[in-house]
Amino acid sequence: MPPRQGQVRGVNDRGAMDWYHALPPITRALLTVYLATGLAAWAGVLPLKYLYHDWRLEFKRVPELWRLLTNFTFLGKPSFGWLMQLIWLASYGGSYEQAKFGGNTADGIVMMFVGVTTCMSLDLLSFLGGWLIPPLFVRYFHASALVFQFMYLWSKQNPEAQVSLYGFIKLNGKHLPFAFLALDLLMGGDVWSDVMGILMGHMYWFLTEVYPLASGRHVVRTPAWLSRLCLQYGIGRVPIQAVNLVNPSDTGFRAFSGRGRRLGD
Repeated sequence: MPPRQGQVRGVNDRGAMDWYHALPPITRALLTVYLATGLAAWAGVLPLKYLYHDWRLEFKRVPELWRLLTNFTFLGKPSFGWLMQLIWLASYGGSYEQAKFGGNTADGIVMMFVGVTTCMSLDLLSFLGGWLIPPLFVRYFHASALVFQFMYLWSKQNPEAQVSLYGFIKLNGKHLPFAFLALDLLMGGDVWSDVMGILMGHMYWFLTEVYPLASGRHVVRTPAWLSRLCLQYGIGRVPIQAVNLVNPSDTGFRAFSGRGRRLGD
């Protein structure tokens, strides 16, 4: 598990609902979606045929483009592996989001966008090149890769943190994703989904940490409209300076929204 210092507190430290509401907004939303879809699929009430991703459906005459996003909403039916991935998301994802995006949730949404775009681009390239090489990255659902992206980014943020692999092996944070990848390889798991998650996380880390230091340019920027949207609907936290208010009547600015009164009333 991640080190105790600076991470989201565990369920044993407080009530389950208090722990849940204390999770950062993106982690909490993903955890809720994966719990809901997993249990609904297990109960047989979730029509997965409308959620899975298939380029043949997205390239047809009337493209079903919603599948580009809905394939990230299903992590699987309840199982030991499903439960472990939820724990990874709450622990590593929550810790990373709290430290990196605790002050600006809009930046976290951009991180998700970069990861999803990288994932679907690799899936498309793998699909188009399937006649030449095995379609390694083609999957009906990519939620597992999304969870692995969070773990990889946590490992880049905490490279020297001491972690325990299932309570048996001690290792540094920077080795954690590769240790889980090796375990999946040994146990016959979906290794290429893990590799996809690593590539998704590495792309964001490279574009936001490595490239700006090397070139002095920032290619990943959070648009002001997204910050305004988060502020307007109370999604997480967004600093006022990130909103870029154009005029006082902007719908994202509600500092003085009280009812006006005439003098003398």
